[in-house]
Amino acid sequence: MEFFNPILAVFPVIKAVLIAIIPLGFLIFIHELGHFLAAKRAGIKVNTFSIGFGPRIVGFKRGETEYKLSWLPFGGYVQMEGEDPSEQTGAEGEFASASLGSRAFVVIAGPTVNLLFGILAFWFIFTVGIDAGSARLMSQFTGKSIGEKQESIQIGMIADDGPADVAGVMPGDTIVSVNSERITNWAVFHQEIFINPGKELELVVERDGNQKTLTATPRAVHDLGPRGESGKLDVLKQDDVIVSQIEEGSLAAQAGLKVGDQIDTINGHKIYNVPHFGTGIWDPKSEWLGTKYQELYNNIDQNKDSLELGILRGSETYTLQLPVRWQMKANVQKDSPAQKAGIETDDIITTFNGKVVDSKSLYDKLKAAEGNSVVLGLISTGGVEKTVTFSLTETSKNDAGGTIYGLTWDAHVSGMELRAPEIPMLKYNVFEAFAKGIETTWFTCTYIARILKKLLRREVKLNHLSGPIGIVHITSESAKGGLTSVLFFIGFISINLAIVNLLPIPLADGGHLLFFAIEKIRGRPVPRKVQEIIQQVSFFLLIAFFLYITWFDSLTLFHNLRN
Repeated sequence: MEFFNPILAVFPVIKAVLIAIIPLGFLIFIHELGHFLAAKRAGIKVNTFSIGFGPRIVGFKRGETEYKLSWLPFGGYVQMEGEDPSEQTGAEGEFASASLGSRAFVVIAGPTVNLLFGILAFWFIFTVGIDAGSARLMSQFTGKSIGEKQESIQIGMIADDGPADVAGVMPGDTIVSVNSERITNWAVFHQEIFINPGKELELVVERDGNQKTLTATPRAVHDLGPRGESGKLDVLKQDDVIVSQIEEGSLAAQAGLKVGDQIDTINGHKIYNVPHFGTGIWDPKSEWLGTKYQELYNNIDQNKDSLELGILRGSETYTLQLPVRWQMKANVQKDSPAQKAGIETDDIITTFNGKVVDSKSLYDKLKAAEGNSVVLGLISTGGVEKTVTFSLTETSKNDAGGTIYGLTWDAHVSGMELRAPEIPMLKYNVFEAFAKGIETTWFTCTYIARILKKLLRREVKLNHLSGPIGIVHITSESAKGGLTSVLFFIGFISINLAIVNLLPIPLADGGHLLFFAIEKIRGRPVPRKVQEIIQQVSFFLLIAFFLYITWFDSLTLFHNLRN
């Protein structure tokens, strides 16, 4: 059956293509429609209106114009009479016969429509409301914190002997800049580290009101498949630890904890984020358990029956004693050994071979029992106690990062659940939403300009870029976040189209504008033969570029399917 897995895995890809092809086709359509309408307005004859390049799939002719859908989804074009320098006759209605202003108007109309659509998309998003997932996506692609109070990030946990630790970064440090790039949110910070594996970086941090300059070298991790390596600093950001849920009558409720409380300290030790509080700090083999956290771990381990919590509740501070009892709630992967054994997601794991087990020891016990069968005691979501025989003779292909035999578990302490602060739903009236749409469009433009600058400096590699296949994948993934997520990403791509088309590259709209500027300065057009040579060379370079990007997109796609 394994032979068929890659074949079966193609079906989600087909679904992703279908999800993405309509909005992406729409963006190309409105871009070319801008050129088309402007050409008609300027009295220029339009011979062809095409979505895509290459041989025609379907089409029809109305009046002087052929409308068609073509096979190669690399964009589209409007072919105007006399646009090709080799076909110019000087007749009325030709592109070259129009005034310089009219030609510039036609060329700039396509990017303008894409830019306007981006504004409208963002306006609509802010009007209907943005949830936390969409806000995070927008923060990632604009470099601006959306819905978050902070315009900076603070470091929470640091892996012992990791790159950040070696550089001298401390928990609580605020990251000001990386290589002079101002850090406004976690997405920008992650990107700067991601694109610089093994390269020395200058980190400016703020600590106790003073700025310090540190030198850090991100660890190179070969986790991008054919795209190569990414950089890691081995840090987690600082987030408040919020009590999100308390079971009625639980130890947490009896201790006086309330939903919305912020846990600031454990036994007098500062807590920097939810993982810091969680079971990772209890596991002696945790990568995070270095000298920085050993004292906290020892303190918790020695006082395992009870913890002293420092609580922030509004403007008040409290100290509460919390009796400790961990509940391990199962997460089960599909078709894994754990699922085959009868373990279900949200089952509570209580015993291992008839003996009470805690999160600290369960992983080690499962690891030690490899090749054998064990009996786990469980409590189902309906409160029914049961036991299952768990065969540990085959591993799951997705076993990594704490997953074992397709099983992970969330440890809930004393009947409460914790979370990082939530981004609230953002919704504005029509006028405020329009202003937010304009603002977000500006942030998006500056973000794209920053990426282009990094490309020129060779800080971002060409194989990190996404072509049609990569864009289809990201669009389909954003669709999982709902309407606002996918609409934001489509707006983002639309603005990308506008900016990239305005670059002074031959064949792009910006290339035409460059020729027009030269014509204005010289008082006559660039010689026809020169234009032909430049356009022909540019065409082959553009095709080579698209094939290069598509090759890496394809390799990445098949790498992901295989794994």
